[in-house]
Amino acid sequence: MTPPRLQIGVDLTYACNYKCPYCVLPPLVKHRRVEEWTAAFERIRSRHGNCYINLSGGEPSIYPGFYDLVRALARDHVVDLCTNLSWPVEKLIPELGPDRLRLSPSFHPTQSGFDDFLERLRFARPYVTRRDPSGRPSVNFVCDPPQMAAMSEFQRKLEKAGFSLLPLPLMVDGHLSNSKEEKSLIAAASPFQGTENPRLDFQLGRQSPRGRLCGAGSFYALVRGDGGVDRCSRYKGGALGNFFSEDFRLWDGPTPCSQDWCPYESAFLMERV
Repeated sequence: MTPPRLQIGVDLTYACNYKCPYCVLPPLVKHRRVEEWTAAFERIRSRHGNCYINLSGGEPSIYPGFYDLVRALARDHVVDLCTNLSWPVEKLIPELGPDRLRLSPSFHPTQSGFDDFLERLRFARPYVTRRDPSGRPSVNFVCDPPQMAAMSEFQRKLEKAGFSLLPLPLMVDGHLSNSKEEKSLIAAASPFQGTENPRLDFQLGRQSPRGRLCGAGSFYALVRGDGGVDRCSRYKGGALGNFFSEDFRLWDGPTPCSQDWCPYESAFLMERV
């Protein structure tokens, strides 16, 4: 399969089996059927080509028909699951190879013991995304202040096992909420260092995306649980239309960003206008 040019993020469900103290999920919406998702992605494939699909939530494995959906989408696309790894990954591994299935795991220490998490992580190693610039398989870690005290210890244990920790700044009501001291800890732990890896500067608000051309909306988009499509996680309102509409399509090209903070999707930013 030709490597996908197009990435589509999907809020597959707003349900979760974890109760992390820092997470406030949107209200639950009626789940779309597996057949609706597969039909919508077939229309996307016919218009724009195959996709790299990021299934998130909530916890995507909570979605009814989860395994059937992943199998169906992986026939023509690459499926990346943003997941807490609490489900039996052996139901998909090795049925789907790493060229079709990817895992972007998150460790939540208030909900999962580290040793249990690491055991599942090791089993899934060939499938874990390698977002660290060094090429190591990576684990997301939300930088909620109460759990940051143990962050360096988790990072040390992960590195010993051959993984990297990716600290994610804490978002509250759409805003970066970490203190100056916490930002310093995040910066020290982050693998994104220097001018070659500007993601950290955008995550911590050192650089603003405002005014920069961005491919979000043209070769990346985020599908909300109700089917509304936003150009990225910083936008709300479904300006791109509804994913399940017969005539849905992406924008023709990059457009300027109007946001002041880019916590996740700075990879799609382009040169300044």
